[in-house]
Amino acid sequence: MRATVRRSAVAQALKAGSLFLALLTTACSSSNTVTDGTGGMQSETTATTALDGNTTRIVVAYNDDANNQNLLTYTPTDRVVNSGTSLMGWSYSDDAGVHWTYGGKVKPPPGWAVLWGDPAIGTSKTHYNVVFMANLAIPTKKFPAGGIHGSVDPFPPESYIGGACLAKSTDAGKTFNIYGCVSNTDAVPGVSDSALGHFYDGGSIVGSNTGDIFAAWVDVATQQIDVYRSPDENGTFARIAPPFPGMYVGSHPRLRTAFDGSVYVAAQVKASDGPHVYLNRYANGSWGNPIQAGLVSSYYPTIDFGTTVLGSELTLRAGNQLSFDIGASSADGSDAIRLLYTRQDPSTLTYFIDAAACRLDLSSCARVPGWATQGDNGPGTGIKQINFYNPEVAAWPGFIGLPPTWQASWAYRFGSGTTVYVSRLTLYQVLMIMTGRPSLWSRWT
Repeated sequence: MRATVRRSAVAQALKAGSLFLALLTTACSSSNTVTDGTGGMQSETTATTALDGNTTRIVVAYNDDANNQNLLTYTPTDRVVNSGTSLMGWSYSDDAGVHWTYGGKVKPPPGWAVLWGDPAIGTSKTHYNVVFMANLAIPTKKFPAGGIHGSVDPFPPESYIGGACLAKSTDAGKTFNIYGCVSNTDAVPGVSDSALGHFYDGGSIVGSNTGDIFAAWVDVATQQIDVYRSPDENGTFARIAPPFPGMYVGSHPRLRTAFDGSVYVAAQVKASDGPHVYLNRYANGSWGNPIQAGLVSSYYPTIDFGTTVLGSELTLRAGNQLSFDIGASSADGSDAIRLLYTRQDPSTLTYFIDAAACRLDLSSCARVPGWATQGDNGPGTGIKQINFYNPEVAAWPGFIGLPPTWQASWAYRFGSGTTVYVSRLTLYQVLMIMTGRPSLWSRWT
């Protein structure tokens, strides 16, 4: 599946607030094909960068439905998944995305019947030519004779999925080979297949500055985040304690790392009024205390395009709706962690991006309304129903003579058209107004 995405100025599409702190920067760009175009569908992309000598390489992993021969077949009423199917595909670019090379697909290793997408990818922080990529996986012991007809998880919390497999590249993402697989086989009351491997979903990988590699998935059987740690890029991945014990986690995890080697995880936790974003920090071998870092948020929103295709309503089911990073903070240290996530306006039912910031030690978090995009019409345009979604945040540490910066992006659409736009902006530091305190913040009540 390919989509054409345009970058365009969106200042006219934002409802002006009393103080909008995000400086919008835009550029025109033509779209480029990332996949190899062999007839299958590609979706759910994720990316990293790596170094091959002096070459900076972009590596994109995705659900790759191409080149499955007769292993994955479709009829008008059924989909059949046979043993040996893999969706673990990737592409890479050595010229900043102008041209792409299709990397291929990783085959399932012995003991595992299928590699089933939901890719995660991350680069080692100690050797930038080492990249890890992961996919959900179906173990042979859970794979039915005659293949899987229809859904791979037709009856959650049970599922044919029973863990995840990781592949490793030592040439900066040109080639990958299976490195190992992980699975939680602890017995869970009420989950009949738990001893064969818990149903994992989503995925995130990050390397720390101390050499550790972390990988995480949401465990649907326990509604926890399972985090695995390898002490280095050649070690064994072992499951560590859960970051949100006693909570009901309902979203895919997001992992990030700080300069001191500590690792942070964000996820959406179920509450009586809806899901809330929570964070926790892993340092010195243990997790700290989880902290709420967001208001009621959207899990996986469905964006209605207001039109039909072949008689069916055209909608877009968006993926995980939170992103954060760690970097330079304002003078008081209160925003070393900056987070964007998607919420729904209860009056207009449109989606918008909200924002929060936290201290590095997670001693406090607060909402930053100046980084939000809430608004249902473009000033002077008369256009209603703007939807903002899929936020991303990235911190750049700076270099000699160049200051650090924070970049964010999101997708948006408005009106009755089917065009999806992407915008990029800079998240400025929280302004100190008169008193010198971050008075723009709205703390949780």
